[in-house]
Amino acid sequence: MSSSDKSPANWQDYTSAILSGFLGEWLHQRRNPMASAMELRFEDQVLSPASPDITPEQARPTIILLIHGLTELETIFDYPGRPGENYGTELAAHMDATPLRLRYNTGRHISSNGDELDQALEQLLANWPVAVEKLILIGHSMGGLVTRSACHHAQQHQSAWISKLSACVYIGSPHEGSWLAKAAHKTADVMGRAPRDYLRAVSDFLNIRSPGIHDLTEGDIYPDREDFQQPPLIDGVRHYAIAGLLAAQSGHPINILFGDALVQESSATGANQKAWALTDTATFPNIDHIRLTHHPDIYQKLQEWLV
Repeated sequence: MSSSDKSPANWQDYTSAILSGFLGEWLHQRRNPMASAMELRFEDQVLSPASPDITPEQARPTIILLIHGLTELETIFDYPGRPGENYGTELAAHMDATPLRLRYNTGRHISSNGDELDQALEQLLANWPVAVEKLILIGHSMGGLVTRSACHHAQQHQSAWISKLSACVYIGSPHEGSWLAKAAHKTADVMGRAPRDYLRAVSDFLNIRSPGIHDLTEGDIYPDREDFQQPPLIDGVRHYAIAGLLAAQSGHPINILFGDALVQESSATGANQKAWALTDTATFPNIDHIRLTHHPDIYQKLQEWLV
């Protein structure tokens, strides 16, 4: 985690986010400065979890944390033309809350990021200037899986912060994998067994995918999962799932095949997870994967659920 400073996103940050998405683990192992570090951010300020440089007036008893997806930055949540304004800031205006955002290396295993987030939240809540009453986690795409992974690690480590967790919202998260990641995996497998050298070379290229991208094939939040069933959701916490669809008509073939462009509706809502008890789900036709992060209709649903 970085120490406190002021560092708004610039072109180097966006370049780092993209490179980290595809080569994040390789960069991390080599301590390459292009690898995105995990950072908790308040506005443009990076907060040290062990000593958050934030005033008591800014530090409220409820914390709302937005968590981005693959190759993204925390700025993905900003409303177009309104930098710094997002779901977190709008919700905080109606709650006694401080809005934070996470930046992290999306090319690492989801389980690695979940473990690091668990440790960061444990430190942050222990050192927050006021007593924390509620924590709300809102994750987009891979960010929703990192949220679930952090909860899984918190249970294993008996982390204290989990007792403050009030709600988790998963926005366009591939709980059962992304069709695009599955297609890349299948294509690499088929070409890897082809008799032509050039086809095997294509397979090798596709297999350069980072561990984070590999995890999106089945929505893995921890390694060596033996079956398709995901870990149970944290008891005593409200869990909400949001799905987007490309076309306006829910039964349109494009929606059935591609969902929000990257994640199908059944995966976003964990439809095959029989043991899951989601508090509520919502599907939004005509809103694609990226626009799920900054759409007024999504905010209205978040406000309905959380405020």
